[in-house]
Amino acid sequence: MAFFDELGKVISDKSKEAANRVKDITGVLQLKSKLSAEKDKINKAYITLGKAYYDRHEGELEGKFADEFHTIQAGLVKIASLEDEIAELEGTRVCAECGAKVEKNVLLSFSAATARSFQRRNQKACSYSGCHGCAD
Repeated sequence: MAFFDELGKVISDKSKEAANRVKDITGVLQLKSKLSAEKDKINKAYITLGKAYYDRHEGELEGKFADEFHTIQAGLVKIASLEDEIAELEGTRVCAECGAKVEKNVLLSFSAATARSFQRRNQKACSYSGCHGCAD
C-alpha cells in the first residue's frame, strides 16, 4: 500500500506544480496583453502627434523632417491615385462635397445634397458635420 500512497502523493504534487505553472503562464499572458494595450495607446498618441505636427508644418518642406514630409506627400498622392483606380473599377466616384462614395452618374451624395438643401433653406453655413464641402 505504501507504493500507491507514494504514487498518489507524487501525482498530487506534480498536479499542483502543473497548476501553478499554468497560473504563472496565464499571469504572464495577461501582463503581456496589458503591455501590448499600453504600447498601442502610445503608438496612437505618436501618430496623432505626428499628424498634428505634419498638418501644422506641411508647407515647410525644408529642415529636419524634409524627407519624411516628402515621403508623406508622395504617399498621399499614391493613395489618391489608387483610390481613383478602385473607384473606376467599382463604377463609383467620390463626392466632391463630402467625400462619400457614390455611383458615377450621381452628382452629390445624399448627405451632401441634404446639407446643401439645408444651407439654401436657412441661408447660413451648413452645420452638417458629415459634409466637408459647406461646413465651415
